[in-house]
Amino acid sequence: MKAALKELTRKNLLASRLIFGAAEVVKKARGAGYYWSDFRRYGGAMTWRTGPRNYWKISSELIFQHHKLEKGMCLPPPLRFFGKDAANKTLELMAEWRAAGLGLDHPVYRAALDILKSYRARLDVTPPPADFGPGLIARIDQVLADFSAETSLPTPIIPAGMPQDAATSLHAIALGRRSVRAFDGQAVEFTLVEKALETAQLSPSACNRQPWRIHFYDKREDIDRLLALQNGNSGFGKTVPLLAVVTADCTSFFGAVERIEPILDAGLFLSTFLLALQANGLSSCCLNWCVAPDRDLKAHEVGKIPAEHQIVTFLAIGTHEAGIQVPRSHRRPLADCLVRH
Repeated sequence: MKAALKELTRKNLLASRLIFGAAEVVKKARGAGYYWSDFRRYGGAMTWRTGPRNYWKISSELIFQHHKLEKGMCLPPPLRFFGKDAANKTLELMAEWRAAGLGLDHPVYRAALDILKSYRARLDVTPPPADFGPGLIARIDQVLADFSAETSLPTPIIPAGMPQDAATSLHAIALGRRSVRAFDGQAVEFTLVEKALETAQLSPSACNRQPWRIHFYDKREDIDRLLALQNGNSGFGKTVPLLAVVTADCTSFFGAVERIEPILDAGLFLSTFLLALQANGLSSCCLNWCVAPDRDLKAHEVGKIPAEHQIVTFLAIGTHEAGIQVPRSHRRPLADCLVRH
């Protein structure tokens, strides 16, 4: 059948146009189905008010709200009252946190207390209107009654405090980072990965929710089964000693209006993680995840990855022998990306 169609398109221009046009329509329809599949799978997870209220949803919403207070304290003069809704919501979520027994020494809850204490000090400078001020202040004071930690005000950014060679060092790390496709097979010292993760954890994200969830695999059979689902590791996949699957937990987000945030935030994390791996002496190679929905589902099954964790990329991590070749990866001129208005 294929041979006959090929021969027909070769001999008949009109038939060629019709056949290729139909094929293009089918391709676009299939692509639209991919979008619909993603919406059904991940769009449903991007809501805090449906489904079980677990740790990840509560913590994401709590960070979302108390970060509003933190950002408000960083605005330039003139100082004014702000944060009524965010403060009330933060107090409600802290109550939900305690009711769920999530632990009062947890870093997320301690951060909420810390920011709330800073906000309470701010209310002495810019008091809330009388119609709701006393009640708000009393509720904050009640929550803070047993909180004795020192208040940590928002961190000032002081460019002069940066190391003199910071720009040079960063450029050197970025220049040295190349995708490696010839690992030496040695086991990865995971403490180095953890050091890189600590740096990458400082990456920016929407309202500081840090939605990235990174799954690691170091067993040969697990790596091979996952890489069999990815199309870009032919010729070197068997040498990968540590495979990471970078994902974004879609329950970190409140609705479809945030639809690009899972990929964006995980991408910001990934970029920092790649440089941090390089700085810690580890090589890496991003392996694109451009697959149909059925293969994505299979990867979730094989990797035991929760359904709400949207896969962004596979990442090969390891070390390599001296002298191996890597792509030079020539860069476009700045004029290609620079648009000044």
